[in-house]
Amino acid sequence: MPLTYSINLGRFDRLKNDVALHTRRAIFKIFMHECAPSPTSRVADFGVSGHRSHPAHYFFEELYPYRSNLTVIARASEEAGWFPDQFPGIKFLEADLRSIPASDLYFDCGICNAVVEHAGSREQQAALVREVCRVTRCVIFTTPNKWLPIELHTFLPLIHWLPDRAYRAILRGVGFAHFAETNNLNLMDAKAFRALFPDSRCNRMLRIGPPMLATNLVCVSCASDIECAHRAGL
Repeated sequence: MPLTYSINLGRFDRLKNDVALHTRRAIFKIFMHECAPSPTSRVADFGVSGHRSHPAHYFFEELYPYRSNLTVIARASEEAGWFPDQFPGIKFLEADLRSIPASDLYFDCGICNAVVEHAGSREQQAALVREVCRVTRCVIFTTPNKWLPIELHTFLPLIHWLPDRAYRAILRGVGFAHFAETNNLNLMDAKAFRALFPDSRCNRMLRIGPPMLATNLVCVSCASDIECAHRAGL
């Protein structure tokens, strides 16, 4: 059974996923603009979900035009081996994103969408980011913005702004013990997110939505300043 990343909203779950898909299409446009992959570019989707119930879970694979050079990577617990059957030409790799069996800068570009907030402590999150960056020349990371008033995994308002201990105690009290565990959900604001990235790379922060109500934080990380400037069209 694939891992749980958000609560089920019952009859409103379809609407939740439709809204998520709208946002993820915007993320895809950012990826295509920032990374500008060609048909021969080696591209990776880092940390795919095994869920198949809605296109929001596999939006990148549906939208990306050059599948023959696309690799999707998931840990074993996701049970995501169905991707090559649903999307012929795609390569599937089962791996922990903290230990990816690929050489340095093997991939030309990649996307790691809404994964890092589920990677554990700040140290574990940074280890994941470093490893994905190690194997990729230019990669787009995204994470929900902690300062959005509604938390996008539990759909509870404001309590995620409380001190961490109080926030997690409330989650347990209202029956969301899964999300109370740091290994399952560890939210970030822009400062904490940016701090995960190696200073040896060119890292540029973006947001989806207005500054105070941005739904998602985006970081474009490239292997060098020259490459980052080239991809940004500077």
